[in-house]
Amino acid sequence: MEQLLEREKAKVEKDFYKIGGGISMIYLAIILLIYPLYIHDGYYDILQVKFKFFWVLTLAYTVIMLAFLLLHALTLKNGMRKPLYFSLFIREEEGKKKPFLATDIPFFFLILIFLISMIHSGYIYETWWGSTGRYMGSFTWLLLFFAYFFVSRFYRFKKIHLLFLSISIALQAAWGISDFFWMNLFHFFDLVEADYLKASFAGGIGNINGYTSLMISYTGLFAGLFIGEKQGKWSLLFLLMYAFTLLAAFYGMSDNVVFALFVLFLALPFFCFGKKERLLNCIDLYIAFFLVMKLATFFIPKANSSYQYGDKGFFLQLGFTTVPFLAIAVLGIIKLLVVKLKEERIEKVLKPIYFLIVVLILFAVVFVFYDANVSHRLSFLENYSNYFRFDDSWGSGRGFIWKMGLNYLTKKMPFSQVLLGYGPDGYLMLTNDNYKVAISQSHYQAIDNIHNEYLNLLLTIGVIGLISYLSLLLSSFKTLFTKNDRGEEGDFSERVFPFAAGLCLLCYVSQAVINIAVPMVLPVIFILSFMGLGEKVRAIGKVK
Repeated sequence: MEQLLEREKAKVEKDFYKIGGGISMIYLAIILLIYPLYIHDGYYDILQVKFKFFWVLTLAYTVIMLAFLLLHALTLKNGMRKPLYFSLFIREEEGKKKPFLATDIPFFFLILIFLISMIHSGYIYETWWGSTGRYMGSFTWLLLFFAYFFVSRFYRFKKIHLLFLSISIALQAAWGISDFFWMNLFHFFDLVEADYLKASFAGGIGNINGYTSLMISYTGLFAGLFIGEKQGKWSLLFLLMYAFTLLAAFYGMSDNVVFALFVLFLALPFFCFGKKERLLNCIDLYIAFFLVMKLATFFIPKANSSYQYGDKGFFLQLGFTTVPFLAIAVLGIIKLLVVKLKEERIEKVLKPIYFLIVVLILFAVVFVFYDANVSHRLSFLENYSNYFRFDDSWGSGRGFIWKMGLNYLTKKMPFSQVLLGYGPDGYLMLTNDNYKVAISQSHYQAIDNIHNEYLNLLLTIGVIGLISYLSLLLSSFKTLFTKNDRGEEGDFSERVFPFAAGLCLLCYVSQAVINIAVPMVLPVIFILSFMGLGEKVRAIGKVK
């Protein structure tokens, strides 16, 4: 009798997750493969169209999943219904009951703060939709929470999914690269006379900063997949996709690539010292980085490309020097040394040395910024002053915008707003209400975002909201980067894919220091992390 009940219970669970997983797969296929490529009327209405696509699709997914859960519950016996649905919220680990994911509570609390801040702001309509900003209001985040809940519970990873994802990403990258060379494949620029505008938009994302943030996040994803992959064909695919997304990001010429890669490349070795094979793969990624940097410069024409009218790009400028050749030679020597070292010596010898190198690099970065802004002793830094010297024009005007936001935070912001902010995605209201004269005297018509996701959250949903968001990120990284009990013997889905999703998210949150959240990029990256979180928690807690 007990065996019969167990078989019935297993069948009920299998059917439950099979149906929910099927619905989730349709949603994920559309949001990850089609959504980044979707365009309606060129770049004229891209933000509005992308937002509508996202919210209609995600709302439909949410409604269908809720209807499925309700209707399916009616078909189950009470003895099976309660534990099955209870398992969506609580899991057992080492005999203790815990939230299904460590991210559940901080994410729920973040949504709660969004809604409270929206009501507190007095701009309920604007902060619900984010219509005066980039459509990253309460509604978008609420939909993201539902997507998080259902994807993390029902999605089941299969390696073949990465092939379809790679095809879509390759198309996204190729489209953006073609725009760098002004190929105008879809005739979006037919009526554009100003050449600088051609250098400001690319691919299916539009704004060059958003495009490069998506590409460089994909770079992190494929870096993680390559490091953990052991099969030759898949390894080659991941390396090629890593290089291709790097090339696309370089041709995007946005400064956010520098921030993302700086953090990624500093962090990678710490995940690789435990095994020689991983460390060698890591070095291969560095070599590929410098090789792509140099190759990118060979294809740049003397005229009729974004390079002549854009911000040039730090890595493209570096590619024209001898630095890539020197770096590749040094990395080649390091790789030979690692090959000769015994496995057990790598972590004992190389890890402390690398830790010291990281400390020196961080000190060097601080010194460079100090010299560029205070002492002015290193004359060669003048060539890169637009990167290192902080003033109103720094970061294409970010210095001016940051100064304004920090001025309001430190001198004008009421205590209740310090806690709850001015309202989700409500920076335009903040600047209009308090700095309209200063903005009218500048070259800006309006300022709807501070171009720093963390400062933007601090000012729009307050200290409590920012802490909640950072807690969500930290708990996500802790879960995605946690080693499971089986260590290296763990399955690809429970070890490599979550790790890669974590690096993808790491690249995104690193570049967010000088960028803005938009509905055509952030949801894509976060949904990839949701997929990784679900796979990881099933590995850690042995959830079915």
